Amino acid sequence: MDMKNTNRFKRLALASLLAILVLAMLPLGISGEPQEQSPIRGKSTVSLNAKGIAVRKIDGDREKMDLGLSLTLNLGERGENFIRVEAVEGSVVIGGTIYGVAEARGVVLCRRNIIVLRLRRNDGSSMVLHIRYFWMGGGLYALRGLGVSSVENGRTIILFRGTAHVS
Repeated sequence: MDMKNTNRFKRLALASLLAILVLAMLPLGISGEPQEQSPIRGKSTVSLNAKGIAVRKIDGDREKMDLGLSLTLNLGERGENFIRVEAVEGSVVIGGTIYGVAEARGVVLCRRNIIVLRLRRNDGSSMVLHIRYFWMGGGLYALRGLGVSSVENGRTIILFRGTAHVS
């Protein structure tokens, strides 16, 4: 092999290697989470609907109950990385018992995609929810969360999944 053929071979090998790297990296840029997200930041109302389970420990035994959440969050003051939740309307269903929301405080942490809520139900008990949301397109978000409901006779652990519609 003379010098001219060796240089041509090296250039061809380098071009092939670069082409392989570019083609291998291309799916990484295309797949995954969409680049253009519809941010909650510019919206004013979030409607959450979720189903899950509530587990309460009574006398050493665990009681497992169905859970349903139907909440509407009215968003208020917007900071650089957060949005305050001004009001929450709706209900929480635990084991067939419906509890209305009497008072609520909360915040949406925009960069972390998390909503933290503290609810006081109409029976006087309190509930804290930690909700992680994932954009699905348009104004639709998938969510999953956990929480704790405190009542006189103990705590109830809450796990749920659902959707959120932003308007």
